[in-house]
Amino acid sequence: MNVKEEILSSDTIQAYNELPVGIFVCNAQGRIDFSNVCAVSVFGNPVGKQIQDIIPEVVHYIPSADPVSFAASNTDLAGKEIKINCRIKKSSNGGYVVALSDAAPQFEQISSIAAQKTAAENLLKSAVIGTGSLEDALYEICRIASEALGVYRVNIWEFADELVSITSLINYDLRQAELLPNATLYRYQIPNYFNLLETEEIIPTHDAASDPNIAELLDSYIIPNGIKSLIDVPVRISGKMVGLICFEDTDSTREWTQAEQKFGLFVAQVIALTLETSRRKTAQHELEKTLDEKKLLLNEVHRRVRTNFTLIQDLIKQDVALAQDEHHKALFNELRNRIASLDMVQKQLYQSGSVGKVNFRDLILDLVAGYRAMQTGAPVNIITTLDQCELSVNKASLAGLLLNEIMMFILNRKAGGNTGNIAVKMKTVNTRIELSISAPIEIGQNELETRIPTSFQMAEKLDSSLIANLESGFTASVSFEV
Repeated sequence: MNVKEEILSSDTIQAYNELPVGIFVCNAQGRIDFSNVCAVSVFGNPVGKQIQDIIPEVVHYIPSADPVSFAASNTDLAGKEIKINCRIKKSSNGGYVVALSDAAPQFEQISSIAAQKTAAENLLKSAVIGTGSLEDALYEICRIASEALGVYRVNIWEFADELVSITSLINYDLRQAELLPNATLYRYQIPNYFNLLETEEIIPTHDAASDPNIAELLDSYIIPNGIKSLIDVPVRISGKMVGLICFEDTDSTREWTQAEQKFGLFVAQVIALTLETSRRKTAQHELEKTLDEKKLLLNEVHRRVRTNFTLIQDLIKQDVALAQDEHHKALFNELRNRIASLDMVQKQLYQSGSVGKVNFRDLILDLVAGYRAMQTGAPVNIITTLDQCELSVNKASLAGLLLNEIMMFILNRKAGGNTGNIAVKMKTVNTRIELSISAPIEIGQNELETRIPTSFQMAEKLDSSLIANLESGFTASVSFEV
């Protein structure tokens, strides 16, 4: 009786030989006393050899009394490297039984998951996807996804409004030098498929030729494109279905793993972000275009308004020269100064870049600079103490006219020989503006109301009142809401 027969019964030998995995039976010293048919087909007949000569990694596990599983590698009879799953169990006679199975599927799955992980990282890091055109970004997504899932064809589709049709944005085939022509599929042609897309997060199809879910696509799409297996993943933005990505295997039918399906869902999310980014860029471009047009329009309006103000002031200046007496000259000059005040408001409005707000402090400074420039003879010292403040165009115009009339009245009085400084103060207190103009001139109440009537009217339009203090010189003040 040989060693094999001493160790194993004929029933056990038959059972081992019928197993689809390799079996080695070893003695306590690790010598192989039996190998079944499957093991012989891979390694030849190793009976009599030491198990570590066949599976070197086994030396780390033989001493264990408990069953142990581990991965190993070797070469088969053809010299091809193979991956092996090993499991060792100690037998009752002190020897060992070693079971060997093909680990290639597990290694391929691990390799596939690693490739998908790398692809996911590349998608997130891609500069093309982040900053490129929509077509370039979608092409990059298809290229990376195709390589990661090992499929030739990847298509990205966009739904029309009301989901009446889908049109391919990009039709990628790894085997083609150029993108394939885009196509459109209509809901009325494939209603069941559209309904399925609305209800499912992902649609994996093992056998495209026999799956009833995509039967409507068989003659028009599946067969003409040679598709054997596919995954369809709807693309959603804020819960709304906007597109679809299809991974299509043209080599063979295929069971899509959970890892592959999760990768498909991830790619769909990347597409959603890409589409959203593209739409935001388009909206931003349109907004910038509108703003540029608005800016050009405002510039043109500003130019025309200031040109008209200048023309009116020039015409009034001509009337001043033609006036027959000082009274009418003074009236014309007063009108001209009021228009100059409104012109300053327009200038500040343009410089602020706003359509409704004016820097009131800068407006006052511009007006004061004009008063200084128009003086002849000994200059009058104008002291300003001003807070920063923005006013609406309407209030800035009213307050500017008020200030202008009072300042012109004071300057005309100063030209008569009065000395001393003019003080212009503007202070912000919470939501109110306090404006005051002071000068060392003498004036009566009756004269005041007849000489600066416009200032009283402007104060009323500001929902306020002009207060004049005639003790120790002249001070006019007004307080109004910003």
